[in-house]
Formats: sequence, structure tokens, C-alpha cells
Amino acid sequence: MDPLLITADDSQRAPSGWRARDFWRLVRWTKPYRRYLAMGLCCTVLFAGLHTVSIGGAFPVFQVLLEEEGIHGWADRAIAGKRLGVEFAPLTDAHVARVIRTHHDSEARGLNVRGGDALSDPQSRPIRAWLGDVVIAPVGGEIAVQVRDFEGQRLVTLHAGEIPFGYSLLNRIRAVLPADAPETKLRTLVWILAALVAVAITSNLFRYIGESLIARAILRTLFDLRDGLYERILHLPMTFFAGTQTADLVTRFVQDVQEVQRGLITLFGKFVREPLRAFFLIGLALTLDWRITLTMSVVVPLALVLFWAVGRSVKKANRKLLQAYGAMIGALTASLQNLRVVKAYTAEEYERARLDEVDRRMFRQQLKLAKLDAFLSPMMETVAVLAGSVLTVWLASRVLDHTLSLSTFASLSVTLAMIFDPLRKMTDVYVRIQRASAGAERIFQVLDRPVETVPAGAGTELAPLEKGLEFVDVSFTYPGAGAPALSDINLSIRRGETVALVGPNGCGKTTLVSMLPRLFDPDRGEVRYDGVNVRHATHASLRRQFGLVPQEAVIFEGTPIENIAYGNGRADRARVEDAARRAYADEFVRAIPGGYEAVLGERGSTLSGGQRQRLAIARAIYRDAPILIFDEATSQVDSESELKIQNALREFAKGRTTIIIAHRLSTIQFADRIVVMDAGRIVDSGTHKELFDRCSVYRTLCETQFVNAGN
Repeated sequence: MDPLLITADDSQRAPSGWRARDFWRLVRWTKPYRRYLAMGLCCTVLFAGLHTVSIGGAFPVFQVLLEEEGIHGWADRAIAGKRLGVEFAPLTDAHVARVIRTHHDSEARGLNVRGGDALSDPQSRPIRAWLGDVVIAPVGGEIAVQVRDFEGQRLVTLHAGEIPFGYSLLNRIRAVLPADAPETKLRTLVWILAALVAVAITSNLFRYIGESLIARAILRTLFDLRDGLYERILHLPMTFFAGTQTADLVTRFVQDVQEVQRGLITLFGKFVREPLRAFFLIGLALTLDWRITLTMSVVVPLALVLFWAVGRSVKKANRKLLQAYGAMIGALTASLQNLRVVKAYTAEEYERARLDEVDRRMFRQQLKLAKLDAFLSPMMETVAVLAGSVLTVWLASRVLDHTLSLSTFASLSVTLAMIFDPLRKMTDVYVRIQRASAGAERIFQVLDRPVETVPAGAGTELAPLEKGLEFVDVSFTYPGAGAPALSDINLSIRRGETVALVGPNGCGKTTLVSMLPRLFDPDRGEVRYDGVNVRHATHASLRRQFGLVPQEAVIFEGTPIENIAYGNGRADRARVEDAARRAYADEFVRAIPGGYEAVLGERGSTLSGGQRQRLAIARAIYRDAPILIFDEATSQVDSESELKIQNALREFAKGRTTIIIAHRLSTIQFADRIVVMDAGRIVDSGTHKELFDRCSVYRTLCETQFVNAGN
């Protein structure tokens, strides 16, 4: 596995905290769908506002149920107090209104009206009648009031100020509701609750629309992200895959993208919705009593410190968990794909123990994350209980002191308790974003990898081969390998020539032919096509010149037609069947239920090794490329089929440049030239007779490997 991808070296390892760069790069992928996000966020704002209105509706309900003064009395007290610059305590006396405090710039304060004073009507009317007169008085109208303080009673004149917009709206709402009376309280309550139900329905409708629009934008973003990831992987050089486990790449497509999905949905959902809810609820609490609300805000910094500390651990644990997922998928895939060998060697218990160990490592990371997730919510609830207990004692003392009404006490308790709900949910937001950040980091490690390139100013479009192919001083070492796979290779292949490459296993034959279509690029030296360095040719024009039959036949899940005409959007049925006949695949394809339209199993699991090999040969014949590469092309074919295929290859190779890698003497005897390789070098070349007489490596191959291969 590529250490850069899994553990990351010191220069690329993410810091233990939140790596904001990768996460915000991820957010920028949502830009094409910003219209959906904007509409969704607008709906979220409307939901948060209306949700707060529905929570604020608890106050008039409590006012009706708990307070003698009712809605009208409370509204008159609030509006009159605002116009006079005085905050009144709840009415406990029919003829007196107690002052809690006066506004700092009010006329009342200038006339030495202070908290604790009692105000009454000079004409001894009920205090509610006097408050009603203040409400309807014209702006600047004189209001006579009798003030009783610790020094005695005095008469002062105040002037009614303007009614602010919010209080004017309250006055209009009050006018719609039934008058305060014991027999009308139930009707008033029904009106209030009906309005709250309508607000709740509307707010949740906005929430549904907003979340749907946000989900659409995010899922489209993830589609683009997977598409970009897939495109990048397909265009990465083969050296990347030489040191990378496929299972780890699959994990990035599945598990990492899933973490990103959760993080983005959380970011544009809860991360926006819950702070907005908290913001509006705090605004409501400030309206009810700003001093109490600001005092309770001291809890927020403590919660933020805890979030940050836990989030660092979440990011680190989730990165290790994603790596563990890759290891588990790799181990499980290897066991299932090689189940025949596992059973043949009675290694079931060995494989189970190996998988258990991999799973145990994943379990430890999962448990660590689960503990961190489990810690945050109880921690927040504990903080909320402590803060709520202190708040309750404080509010209760004010109620007993008659400076706070029961309805305000109950409303503040509900509102401040509701503020802790979005804060509690924000703990999940932070964890999700940290986990998404770890997934984004791993995804961008792939997306940032350089793809196969052609030097600037190059990009030659190659025509069919006219002269030949050349390897000039070519050397190559696989990443992480201790010894070079190829060393100082010099080889020329003429157009139309059939060249066989032979040598011990691991001597570099497959690596050498992989240089031709640029599956690998040499570390030193050049590979030339008609004198043009293949690095300067476009990938498409270069690779169109080659038909490849690899050592291990690759069969894709699909029909025989799709496999033979692989890479062609519109297959020519006649050409497909002709290629199959020439590769001796037609006979078994027609015997399959469904024939050429049958769906083959994953990796051709329903076919034998020889059948898969013949389908791969048919694919090369269908491509009809001017250069053919056969890498152990008949290694899994029985002797009878091999003879037929060899005859087909001889016929098909006429006029084409053909390179054959084989371990069977019968496969290479028709070659124009045989090139012998050993330890990454070319040690000799010539005909079979010449090499057998003078080349000890070739003679050993003939006496051992070729003979053991059945010749």
C-alpha cells in the first residue's frame, strides 16, 4: 500500500486538528449547485424564524393560564411602560403599579422615579384603566401620575412617547383577541393555539423544502466528486497502482465519500439551522429579559473549548478508521476471490483468524469514535442541567420578589432550555465535520495526484507504424523496489516483425512491453515509435496502435459482445462473431444460455481459464491494431486449443508487428527473432537454433521451463 496514501509522510500528514483547507476545498465543489443551496438556506432561515415564533407562543399561553391580568393587561402594561420609559412589575394590586426600573434616558428618571416606587392614578381609578389611557394617549400627551416612594407621595406629570413598531404590532394583535374575562380565557387560548399550529405547519414546510433542496445540491456534488475521483484514478500512471492497494481506493469511493456526504449535509443543514435557531431563540430570550440571558451566555465558551478538544480526537480516530476499512475490504476481497485455494488448503480457520485481527483493529477505532460521540451529548446535557438549576433558583427568587411574572418565568425557562437543544445538536455537527474533513483529506490525496501527461508543446498524433519501435538505454525501477526491473535496454523491432521475449520469471519481459503504450515511463532512456519519443505522443493515438492480451485474462461483467468489442460504444455484431471464431471462442459462447447476449459473472467467474483467455484474444483481434502484444497469451489454454490459437495468431500476425511473451516453445517457434532477458537486461537475441547453441540462459530455459510447460 502506498505510504503516502495511507499514513502520509511528515510533509503531507494532516495536523491533529481540523484541516480547514481540505474541507473548504470540498465545499467549493458545491458551487455549481449554489442556486439550490441558496434557496434551501433561505427556507432554513424562514424555518428558524417561524420556529422561534412558535416557541415564543408559549408566553401568551402562560399569560392566559397563569396570570390574572391576562393578555390585554400584559399588553397594556408593556406598551404603557415603553411610552413612559418605565418597566412595570406584574400587577398584584388593583390600584397600584410597581416600578422595577426606569430607562436611563427617560423623563421618569429625570423626575426621580426609581425602581421600587408605586405609581397610581391621581383619580383613584383602577390601575388598568390608567394604563389603558396611557396606551391610547397622543404622542406628547400629558399623563398625570401619583408616585409613592420611601419619602411619601407626590404628583408628577409625564409625557407619552411614541409607540415603537413592535409594540404597535402587539397593540393590533391585542385588539383582535377577546377581552380579558374569566369566561373568554378559553376562547383566547384557542385563538392563540390555532395561530401557533399554523406557524408550526408553515415552519416545518419550509424545513422540508429547505432540506430537500440542500440534499439535491449535495448529492449532485457527490456525484461530481465520485466522477472526478474516478476520472483521476483512470488517468493516473501505472506506477501509482504498483504501490497502492485496490481496497484502499474502493474505501475512498465508498466510505470516505459517505463521510463527506454526512459532513456536507450536516454543514448546510444543522450547521446553518441550529445556530439560526439558537440566534432567534436568544433574541426571544433577550426580549423577555436581557440581563438573565447575557448572564447565562457564560456557558458558551466552556462548550466551545470542549468541542475543540473532542474534535481533534475525532479527526485522528476517523482517519485511522478509514484506513482500517480499506484493510478490511482488501483482506475480505482476497479471501473471497481465492476461496478455492483457501478450501483446498483447509485454511478456513487461518483466514478467519486473519480477518478477525483486521476486524479487531477496525473495532478499536469504531469503539473510540463511539465513545467520543457518546461523551459529547451527556457532557452538554450535564452543563445544561447545571446551568438550568442555577437559572431556576435565580428566576424563582425574582418571582417571589414580585419583579418577574410567572408567565415570564415559565417562558424564559422554556426558551433558555430550547437554546440548549441546538447547542446539543451542534456537538454532532462538529463531529460530522471533523469526520468529513478526514474523508476529504484522503479523497484529495488522490485528486491531487498528477495524471499521465504529455510535455507542453508536444502531443504528436501518431499514424500506423511505418518503420519500427526502439528502446534506447531504457532503465526502470518500480516505486519502493530495491533493484531495477530494467537496466540499459536497447532493442529495435522492425515493422511487421514478430519478436518473442523469453526469460526467467521476473526478468522484466512484461515491464518492457508495458513501456510501449506508456503504461510505465522509463526512469532513464527513451521508447521511440517511428523515431518519435512516445512521451511526446498523445495517449489516445499511441494506444490505438496496440492490441493487448495480458497474462491474466481480464473479463468484465457484461455480455461476450461487450467484452470482445470493449471500448467501442457501438459494437459490430458481425465483427464480434468473426473475432470470436478466429480466437476459437465462438463455439463455447454459443453454448452459453443466451449466447452473445448472456451476462457473464464478475471477472468471468462462470467461464474456465481457457475460455477467458480466448475471449481476451478475440478482443485483441476485434481491435485490429497494427501492433499486437501477447503476454503469456496461451498460458491457460489446453493443448488442442493452443494449436488452433497459434494457427490463428500466425495468420493474424501477418503484416503486423507482433511481440510475444511465452513460456512454451511451440508458441515462439514461428517468431522471426527471439530476445532473451535475464535480471532486467537483454542477454542475447537470434533464432531458436542460434540461441540454443550459444546462449546458456536460453538453453536452460529450453531444457527446464519450456519442457515443463509441456513441450
